[in-house]
Amino acid sequence: MPPAYQKFRETRFFGSLDGLRALSILMVVWTHAWDGLPQAKWLDTVPILSKGVFGVDIFFVISGFLITTLLLREREKSGTISLRDFYIRRTLRIWPLYYSVLALYVVLMLGLERGTEKSRIFFSYVPAYLTYTYNVLRPANNEVTFNFAWSLCAEEQFYLIWPLVLKLLRGPWPIFLMIGMVLLKAAGEFSPLVYWLPADALAGRMVLSIAVPICMGALLAQILDRPWGFASLYKVLGHKGSAPIALGLVALSLASNSPYLLAFTWLTMPALIGAAVVREDNGLSGILRLRPIAFVGVISYGMYLFNALAVNAVRAALAHVGITHPLAAFPVVLGVTILVAFLSYRWFESPFLKLKARFSHLRPPRTARQ
Repeated sequence: MPPAYQKFRETRFFGSLDGLRALSILMVVWTHAWDGLPQAKWLDTVPILSKGVFGVDIFFVISGFLITTLLLREREKSGTISLRDFYIRRTLRIWPLYYSVLALYVVLMLGLERGTEKSRIFFSYVPAYLTYTYNVLRPANNEVTFNFAWSLCAEEQFYLIWPLVLKLLRGPWPIFLMIGMVLLKAAGEFSPLVYWLPADALAGRMVLSIAVPICMGALLAQILDRPWGFASLYKVLGHKGSAPIALGLVALSLASNSPYLLAFTWLTMPALIGAAVVREDNGLSGILRLRPIAFVGVISYGMYLFNALAVNAVRAALAHVGITHPLAAFPVVLGVTILVAFLSYRWFESPFLKLKARFSHLRPPRTARQ
C-alpha cells in the first residue's frame, strides 16, 4: 500500500474540511444579507459576489464525500452496513435542530404574519418541510419563508437511499449509478430532455432536484477509496499547490453568469475537496485549520438554520438607527448568527451528538455535519 494512500485510509479527521465549511457558510450568509434589497443589483456588476448560494454546493460535496467514506470503511471493517445505526446517527444530528427551528418559524408566522399571503404560502408548504420533500415541490421563484429547507431535504433523501445502495451493490455499480444521476441532471438542465419531461411534472421536478454536488462528493469518495483511483487522482490533487489552484478554479467558475461555466463547479468543487483530503498539509491547510475558522465550520449547521432569522432581526434593528446598507449589516448579521449557532451547538445539539456516538462502528471524522 503506497504511503500516501495508507495515510489517507487511516485518517479519521480531515483537518481542512471544517475550514471549507466555514467558507461555505460565509458565502451563504453574505448572499442572505443582500436578499430582497435594491442594493443587491450592484452585485450583478461583479458576478462572483452574487453566487454565495453556491456555498451550499460545497457543503453538499463535503457531505457526499464524508458519508460515503464512512459507509465504505464500515462495510470493509464489519462486512456490512448497519442501516439502523446509520439512520439513528443521521436523525440525531439533523432532526432535533431542524424541527426545532421549523417550530420556531411556525410560532413566528402565527404571531407576526397571521392572515397574510406570506403566512398562507408558508403553511401550505409545511407538510413538505416536515417530510423533507420541499426540494421537489418548491416554487421556481424561491420566494417562500423557510426556503433554505430545500438543501436539507436533498441531503435527507441522499441519507435515506445511498446507504442501502452501498449495502446491496458492490464493485463499480455504485460508481456507475452516481455517474448516471449526474448525466440525468445534466440532460434535464442542458438538453432537449426538458421538452418531453416538463419541469412542472413530478418526474421533471425529481430530475431537476438531483443534487449533483452530493453525487460528485459520493463519487469522489468511491474513487479515493480504491488504490487505483487514489493513485490516479493523487497525481493531480496530491501536490501542495493543488488545493489553492482548485479554489481558484472554483472562483473562476463562479465569475460568470453562463450556466455552462457554472456547471464547471461540478468538477472544480470536488477537486477542491479532494485536494484538501488526500494530504493534510495541502496548500490551504494553514488557513483552513486556524481555530477561529474551524470553529465557524463546526457550528455551520446551526448558522445555516439561524442566519435568515438573524438577517431579519438585524435589518429591523439597524433600520431604527437609519442603517440599511448590506455592507454595514453583514458583519452584524454574521456576529449574531455565530453567537446563536454557538449557543445552540453548546447547549442543544451537543447532547444529541454525544448520544449519536453510541451508534458508530468507527471513530468518525470530527466534522460538524457528520
